[in-house]
Amino acid sequence: MKKVLLTTVCGPFGINTDDCTEHVMPELFHAQVTRSQGIFSIRSTYISYGLEYIAKNLKTPTTVLQYPNMKQFIREVKKGYDYVGISFVIATFEKVKKMVRAVRECAPHAKIILGGYGTVLPECAAYGDYICREEGVAFMRRLLGEVHDDTPPQHVVYPTRGKILGFPAMRGAVILTGLGCPHGCEFCATSHYHGRKHIPLISTGEGIYREIKRVHKTLGNAKLPIGIIEEDFLMQKKRAQEYLDCVIRDNEEPVHISCFASAYSISQWDPDDLVRMGIQTLWVGVESKEAPYAKLKGFDVKKIFDTLHAHGINTLASLILGHDFHTVEKVWDDFEYLMSMRPTLSQFLILGPTCNTPLFERLQNEGRLLDVPYRHYDGFHLMFRHPNISKEKMEELILEVYKEEFKRLGPSAVRFVERQLAGYLRFKDSTDTLLRKRAEQFRQGCLDALPLFPVAARYAPTPQVAEKIREIEHAVINQIGRGGFENKIKAMIVPALAFAAKLRLKYCSYPQPQLARTEYRMSPHALIPVDLQGEGILKINLRPLAAAHHPLVVDLHGAFDRITAAKLMKRIKSYLAENRGTLAINFSGLTSIDREALLKFFKKLRTYNERIKLVRIDYLKSEWGDIVNYAKNYFEVLIDEDGLTGSLA
Repeated sequence: MKKVLLTTVCGPFGINTDDCTEHVMPELFHAQVTRSQGIFSIRSTYISYGLEYIAKNLKTPTTVLQYPNMKQFIREVKKGYDYVGISFVIATFEKVKKMVRAVRECAPHAKIILGGYGTVLPECAAYGDYICREEGVAFMRRLLGEVHDDTPPQHVVYPTRGKILGFPAMRGAVILTGLGCPHGCEFCATSHYHGRKHIPLISTGEGIYREIKRVHKTLGNAKLPIGIIEEDFLMQKKRAQEYLDCVIRDNEEPVHISCFASAYSISQWDPDDLVRMGIQTLWVGVESKEAPYAKLKGFDVKKIFDTLHAHGINTLASLILGHDFHTVEKVWDDFEYLMSMRPTLSQFLILGPTCNTPLFERLQNEGRLLDVPYRHYDGFHLMFRHPNISKEKMEELILEVYKEEFKRLGPSAVRFVERQLAGYLRFKDSTDTLLRKRAEQFRQGCLDALPLFPVAARYAPTPQVAEKIREIEHAVINQIGRGGFENKIKAMIVPALAFAAKLRLKYCSYPQPQLARTEYRMSPHALIPVDLQGEGILKINLRPLAAAHHPLVVDLHGAFDRITAAKLMKRIKSYLAENRGTLAINFSGLTSIDREALLKFFKKLRTYNERIKLVRIDYLKSEWGDIVNYAKNYFEVLIDEDGLTGSLA
C-alpha cells in the first residue's frame, strides 16, 4: 500500500540565513503582533493545521511532520514514502528547494507534492511532480485514487498553548471552518488563491458548535477558548446565527471563541449578540484610513472598535504600510488613526505583491516590482518601487511603528484585562442569563491575570503606561477583589519568571520549535495488507473500492488461529474507529481454522454487526454449521464476490 509524508518546511526559523529571515517564525504573535513587547510578548507556536486536516481525511497511511530540521526530515524520507508533500509560503521557497534536492537524492522513487500559498510562484513546476493549488483534501484524494462517500470530513483536535513572561496564559484550541474570502481586497493572497470564494469546511453553525463541544470533550476542558480559522467568520451570517442559537440553547458552560472579521461583517450584528456568541477577540483589518476596500467603505471603524471594547470584546487590528498614497507623514497619520482605536493587539506589515493578486499584476504592468530574494517576502521588506518612500526608509518605519505602539499602549495582556473589566461591569446585572454568565467569565479572566500587573507596571515602557497599568489594577481590585490565596502564590512566582524571561531575551538565540510527528493509519494495528504471524500465517488483502458506498472487502488467506484472530480483531476495531464505512470479510481463502477462535471472533464482532458483512461463509457449514448459523443471526451474509457486487450496486 502507498505511504504519504506531509511536512512543513525545515528549520531553522527566526534567524537570518540564506533561506530565511529573522521575521519568519512558527509564532504568529511574537513574529507579527507583540514582537516589540519584550518579556510581555505572547509566545505561542502554531502548527500547520491544514496538513493534519488533510492527513486525517485520507485513507492512505500518512505521516505528518511539523517543523523538522533537515536531519530529521531526511531520516523520515528514508523510511520509504511514495509521496512527499511540502507546504510552504513564498518566504520559505528557498527552504523547499533544499528539501526537494534531499528527496531526489535519498528517495528518488518518491513523488514530490508542493502545496500552500507559496505555490502561486510559477517556478514551483520545476521542483514538484504535483502542485496543489486548491483545497488539499480533494486534491490528495484524486491523486491517490481514493474513493470516498459524501460524509462530512473529519476534523483534528488542535490544542494551543501560549505564555507571557514564561507563565501559561493562553491554553485553547483551534478549528478549521472555512477557506477563502469573498472580499477580494487587491493585496489579499488568501482571497485570490481561492477565486474570491468562501469554501466552508464546516457548513452549518450547528456543525461548528458540535465540533467545539467535541474538542472540549477530547481535551477534557469545557472552558478552553476556541480559535475559529476562517477569513471572515461573521460574514456568513446565517451560519453564525445558527451557531449563536446553539450557544443560547445550551445550558452548560458557554463557550469562548475568537475569529477574524471585518468592519462590514461586524456591522451586521448587535454587539450584545457578539457577547452572547462568546467572542473574546476579533481580528479586524483596518488597513488604512484612506483604504479603498469595500469591507471598510462607509463604516466608522473607530466607533466599531469603541463599541466592541465597551462590551468586553478584545480586538486585533492590522494596518498596512506602503499604499501608493503613503508618504512618511501619512504612515504616521495612519498609525495615529490606529492608536485612536486603542486595539488590544496590533499587526503592522508592509504591503506585499503576491503573485496572482490584482496588486501584483498592477505593479508588474507598471514595471515597479523589485528583484528581491523570496525570503524577503516576509511582510518586513519592501518588494516594489514606492512613489514616495525609499526601500530603506520603509523597512525602518515598520520596526518603528511596532516600538511606538508598545510605548503608547503598553502590554497587550493589560489591555485585554481592561476590556474584560468593561464587559464585566456592563453585564454583571443584566436580566439576560447568558450575558450574566459572560460577565462572570469576564470577572474570572480579570482575576486570572491580576498577578501580572505589578511586574507589568515595573517593566512598563514609560511612566505614563505604568500609571495606567496601576489604575486598571486598582479598578479590578475595587470591583472584583484580589483573587484569594492562589493569586498570592502566583504573584510571588511572576517576578522570578519575568527576570528569567529577560535573561532569555538578552542572552539566548531564538528557540527552535520541537519536531511534532503524527501518524495516521501507520499503526501496526491498522487494517492494511499484511501477513499476521500466529501459529500459522494469516494474510490480509484489501480490494480497491468499486464505489464510495461499497464496503471495503477484506480477503483472508491462510491460518485462522487464536493469535491471528486476535490481531485481526485489533485491526478491524481500529479501522471502524477511524472510518465511517463498512467492511465485508471474505473467509473463502482460509486453509485452517481454530473452532474456538472463530466463535470468539464472531462474538466480539457482534458489537459492530451493523457495519460488518460476511462473504462466502457457507463453505464452513460442513464442519461448523452451528457457528455459521450463529453468524447468520447477527450479520448480513453475502454468497460470493459477484453477489457482493450485485447486492450493492
